[in-house]
Amino acid sequence: MSQVGDLFGAGKMFLPQVIKSARVMKKAVAYLIPFMEKEREEQFAKSGIIAEEKDRYVGTVVLATVKGDVHDIGKNIVGVVLGCNNFRVIDLGVMTPCEKILQTAIDERADIIGLSEIGRAHV
Repeated sequence: MSQVGDLFGAGKMFLPQVIKSARVMKKAVAYLIPFMEKEREEQFAKSGIIAEEKDRYVGTVVLATVKGDVHDIGKNIVGVVLGCNNFRVIDLGVMTPCEKILQTAIDERADIIGLSEIGRAHV
C-alpha cells in the first residue's frame, strides 16, 4: 500500500486503482490473520508464559466509520497496521452509531477509539 500511495501522490495511479488495491489488501490480510494468530499462540507457548487473552496484546483498539459514512479504506489500513503490531482490533465496520462505538469501548475496556469519516460533520 505504501507503493500505491506513492503512485497516487505522483499522479500515476488514480482513486479507482487505489480503492481496488485496498480491497485486495483487505482480502489478503483476512486470509493471513489466522496464520498470524497461530504464530502468536506458538510464541506464547514457547515462552512458557500463561496469559489471559487480553494480556497478549499491547492494547485494545475500537475502530469504526461513523454513522452517515461508508468510506473505510483508511480505517482498514490502520486496523491492519495495528493488528500487525500486536494490538487487539475490534472493527465495528461502517455507518456505526455513536452509542454502539461508546458501548463497545466500555464493554471491551478499549485503550483507544479510532473513528473514520470522509470530512463532513457526522459525529
